Amino acid sequence: MPSPAAPSPQPPAPFYFMSASPEPRLSKSETSEGSSVITKRSLLIGLGMAVLMPLWPTYTSFVVNSTRADHSHLSMAMLIPFVGLLILNAFLERRGIGFSPTELLTVCCIGFVASTMQGEWLTVWFLQMLTMPAYYASPENRFDELLLPYMPSWTTITNRDAVRGFYEGQVPGAAFPWGEWFSVLFWWGALIASILTIHLCLSVLLRKQWMEYERLSFPVATALLELTGVSGTTGTLRTLVRNRLFQWGFGLTFAIIAWNVFTWFTVNLPMFPFLAGRYGRHVISVAPGFPSIVTTFVLLTFCLGYFTKLEVLFSLWFFHVVQICVVGVFNRFGLDLGPNDPWSSSHPAIGWMTFGGMAVFVGWGFWIARSHFRDVFRKAFLRDERVDDSEELMSYRTAVWLLLVCCGFVFLWLWRAGMGPETILAWSFAMLVLFVGMSRIVVESGLVYLRVPLTAPGFTWHAVGVGNMGPAGASILTLTMSLVADGKTFATTQMAHIPRLSMAMAKRSRKSVAPTVLFGCLLGAAVVIIFVIYQGYYGIGSANFGRTTFKGIGSLNGAGFSRLAVSRIQGDLLFTDWNRFLFMGIGGIFTATLYFLRYRFPGFPIHPIGFTICGMVEMQDNSFSIFLMWGVKTIIMKLGGLERYRHYAPFFLGMIMGYIAGVFLGVFVDVFWFPGEGHEIHCDP
Repeated sequence: MPSPAAPSPQPPAPFYFMSASPEPRLSKSETSEGSSVITKRSLLIGLGMAVLMPLWPTYTSFVVNSTRADHSHLSMAMLIPFVGLLILNAFLERRGIGFSPTELLTVCCIGFVASTMQGEWLTVWFLQMLTMPAYYASPENRFDELLLPYMPSWTTITNRDAVRGFYEGQVPGAAFPWGEWFSVLFWWGALIASILTIHLCLSVLLRKQWMEYERLSFPVATALLELTGVSGTTGTLRTLVRNRLFQWGFGLTFAIIAWNVFTWFTVNLPMFPFLAGRYGRHVISVAPGFPSIVTTFVLLTFCLGYFTKLEVLFSLWFFHVVQICVVGVFNRFGLDLGPNDPWSSSHPAIGWMTFGGMAVFVGWGFWIARSHFRDVFRKAFLRDERVDDSEELMSYRTAVWLLLVCCGFVFLWLWRAGMGPETILAWSFAMLVLFVGMSRIVVESGLVYLRVPLTAPGFTWHAVGVGNMGPAGASILTLTMSLVADGKTFATTQMAHIPRLSMAMAKRSRKSVAPTVLFGCLLGAAVVIIFVIYQGYYGIGSANFGRTTFKGIGSLNGAGFSRLAVSRIQGDLLFTDWNRFLFMGIGGIFTATLYFLRYRFPGFPIHPIGFTICGMVEMQDNSFSIFLMWGVKTIIMKLGGLERYRHYAPFFLGMIMGYIAGVFLGVFVDVFWFPGEGHEIHCDP
């Protein structure tokens, strides 16, 4: 169904007690000349946050061995410092020197994306792939024979002494191996910057379609907008704090976490069996061969689900139940597609089915946006003045040409590294499907604990085959696992929210957002990479970090990926695996059928989003919380309608704020009382 003619720009209506005016209203201070632009202090604080937000969780996780803050698409790495800034701003406002909404949103945009440059998002994945093949090479695993000779010197660290110093600590008096690191960091930095720019350009080109034509809900962005006071009300954080329901939500959550933290000092007091990291994970076996049911309470999933459509919530838990049954049947009947790919779904068949569903999900979104894309084309190449792009972060012409140039650079980078055109096209197709699909899912559902159903390298292995890509292509494809970012898609979901957040800024400030966000990302990445390298050479050594990431054990790290690549090079995965593509086709046909039913029957209750992510391992931990919120929200809407829904919203915001405060308390206690022997609160679901 084609997009309608472009209406006047209208952001989605606020989700609860904000004003429902079609345009975002600015506060009085925001309408003044001085505060309607991005100020120097907001830039300085934003760039400071770009350094702090990825750095502090890397330190607490690797050195202190405390709770991680990099699990979700709305990470604690960003939330804790940003909420601290909001609290400080509440005091500054009393003196008349508080930050305007545009200033707060500037800091929010920079930090939101820069926080993904930390630990398990980018830095660790990047550094382990540069160093692990050389450090763990041995005659038994044959890395020296089958991988390292095909990795150009500017793509990986091959000097054994250089990588040994990083893992075990530098020999006293030895010089830092600048020559080994400089060219590798430079060329990978250029690739990372290009991919980040591609993400930002895509988010600009899709903003009007998602925000104005389809009116997607953006639950995460909407919650952040309310906290910054962009609605123009006197609410913001200060009014929320005075709300009784907010106080109950905050107090209940913080009290539970505070008690669990207190038990760290004793051996006799029991913890509450939830909001307690892995201690709160409860597993129920179903039957032999069937995935287990997990009843973990994931607070962010539960609370943000309050601002998600009921049909989406229902679809998420419904398809997870279906997936349990399907995987169980596959296992009992002995369906064998070969080994599963790292960071993919619970079963290879489900992973490829849901990836096929996501491909249709993305393709359908592009199809209904065809009228909008025609406008983009006319503006970018024909300079059609009838197409208005004045509201965007950058002009359509700039976004399209930047996108094309960066895509060309990525293609040339991979080709010069050793990938063939066929391999690059397969990898790029998978990256596009996953990046756009995951962004839309988070934008529409607010589900922040997500990983991809299938990685781009995993798709490429089976789509092209080692026999077609050759040993050089296989080696570089292995290195691209550094961009998998723990299966969370390399900052693209955060980039998708930046245009939405910027629409609530003063208009004249928007053009400055894109370069500041990109610069903040690169600054944060540079600082964290330098910190991790320093800790490796002159600190405790990366092999002694609190996480297993730099250790040779396990399969979900650089050593494991390299071993998998060698086994595939030596094995029989030579050409296209048509069995997996069969399941991909089944998933695509099923998703297309769901779209047909929704088009044919407007009241059809099942949303395709649930199918595209039902096989993700993280859904096992999230589904119970989604089911609970679906039940809670259904009861509230049935009994009280929209008025009651808005009335209870502060309670769930209070729970989120109590959770943030509780995680901060746990990190604080670990740093000062349990350094190196920390505890988990914010557990990986």
